[in-house]
Amino acid sequence: MNPSPNRRRAVACIAALGLLAAACGDDDAASPADTTAAAAPATEAPIDTTAATTAAEDESALPFTFTNCGQEFTIDGPPERVMLMEAAAPSLLFAAGAIDRVVARIEDFPEEYYTPEEMEVLDAIPALQAEATSTGGVEVSLEAIIEYEPDIVIGYDTETITADALADVGIQLYVMPPFCENPPKPSFDSIVDELRFYGQLFGTSAIADPAADELAATVASAADAPVAEGKTAAALYVSSDGSAIYAYSALGMVHPQMEALGMTNVFAELSERVPEVSIEVVIDRNPDVLVLLYDDTGLTPEEIAALVTELPGASSITAVADGAVYPLLFNYAEPPTPLVVKGLSVLSEQITG
Repeated sequence: MNPSPNRRRAVACIAALGLLAAACGDDDAASPADTTAAAAPATEAPIDTTAATTAAEDESALPFTFTNCGQEFTIDGPPERVMLMEAAAPSLLFAAGAIDRVVARIEDFPEEYYTPEEMEVLDAIPALQAEATSTGGVEVSLEAIIEYEPDIVIGYDTETITADALADVGIQLYVMPPFCENPPKPSFDSIVDELRFYGQLFGTSAIADPAADELAATVASAADAPVAEGKTAAALYVSSDGSAIYAYSALGMVHPQMEALGMTNVFAELSERVPEVSIEVVIDRNPDVLVLLYDDTGLTPEEIAALVTELPGASSITAVADGAVYPLLFNYAEPPTPLVVKGLSVLSEQITG
């Protein structure tokens, strides 16, 4: 799979870069970045979900108009039947108090990210039969989607799952902002704002807003006491067969994660989100810390680390010599969702031992 942009789901995608990127579909596979976490109050203006702003002066005002990936949409009421794509999407629905609206899912939801209670809920959701695409995403037929009569599909667009195609059969497509063709720069603020938007969309702001405040407070707390202050770092995605390495620039959500913990991204200036790099380049930049994103749960964290640490010359990297190599499950860093805030805590705990 190529790390490219679009897993359309990808940004996060890169998750595997090859993988994720997959989802990314056509671009690079990861997503933009920004940092800090101040809780942003719901705004009172037309909402651009790509930036997750608000669209109605009154959250309860209907119809509700918002902009998604540059297109404006209007809905007459909160969606009651939701179909989910993308493994990280449930974290937003849980936090917004709308998971009970989900009637079907198109992807599996890895148990590594969710509590046993949450997995019990997710496992009970019917799954559509889907085929993997060459970019790491999935493809399903419109007929299979229509069968569940969803009001809205949340995830990313594909060759068959497009806003126009679904609109023709009375279904709304909401492309998660990181998977838009021109995604916003990722940041913790964007996660907080997106959760507030879900509260408006589903009419559950009484649940979503406090949850958003809690996310913002968690990030602010981590940033106030950085556990790796002054360290240089590189976030890499390594293909599960070890054949390729990709480095995240400032355009990946993992960048603000590193910044929140006090680290400086040695690949921040790269123009692509997550370009392929050689081990020689990593050796030359010599980071103090290595964060290795992966989504192949068939490999142990130790095996993931070995994909880099056992490469020729890697032992000369300060991070490798000091044992500061931290494998991190992909959705804990990409795309921007509440799982990334959880991932911030996971990474912080790894660093502090």
